[in-house]
Amino acid sequence: MTIGQLIECIMGKVAAHMGKEGDATPFTDVTVDNISKALHKCGYQMRGFETMYNGHTGRRLTAMIFLGPTYYQRLKHMVDDKIHSRGRGPVQILTRQPAEGRSRDGGLRFGEMERDCMIAHGAAHFLKERLFDQSDAYRVHVCERCGLIAIANLKKNSFECRGCKNKTDIVQVHIPYACKLLFQELMSMAIAPRMLTKDVKASKDHKKKGA
Repeated sequence: MTIGQLIECIMGKVAAHMGKEGDATPFTDVTVDNISKALHKCGYQMRGFETMYNGHTGRRLTAMIFLGPTYYQRLKHMVDDKIHSRGRGPVQILTRQPAEGRSRDGGLRFGEMERDCMIAHGAAHFLKERLFDQSDAYRVHVCERCGLIAIANLKKNSFECRGCKNKTDIVQVHIPYACKLLFQELMSMAIAPRMLTKDVKASKDHKKKGA
């Protein structure tokens, strides 16, 4: 594409000077050398370079400048078509994260670069709010013994880990719903991701004793 534009520049010069249409499609035998020779016959530098002058000082520029007409279409990027904001709105069924796109009243993407910027600024609370609290916050109950997600019946206040038949050592963990979804997809492929909570719990108990 880039080379085609350069060829189009010198072909456009020839066509504009001769008052004819230029055809440099791959189906013709037109080469860069042929176009350059035709441009030289018209009295121009054969590779499309021009002598230009500084508009402020009137001095000639030391370097030759490549110049020529090219056809392009102006893209319709208008502010009215792009302006968008949202507080709360629809979420995706699969990931429970905000929908994408202005037409769907979607959220504004907080991507990897924005995340890295917030990490560099040390804005941990803001980062948690954007990527967790205001995105797809979810809670799961995890077995302390094996680290697998346990079955929880909150109405009956009963919990059970089917992996190790544990019904007592169950802890509640807050994770993004997309993370829970990833764990379940890995489980469907016979890969069991485990969340180890004993170390975290022990460190919290140690802090309480110290206080």
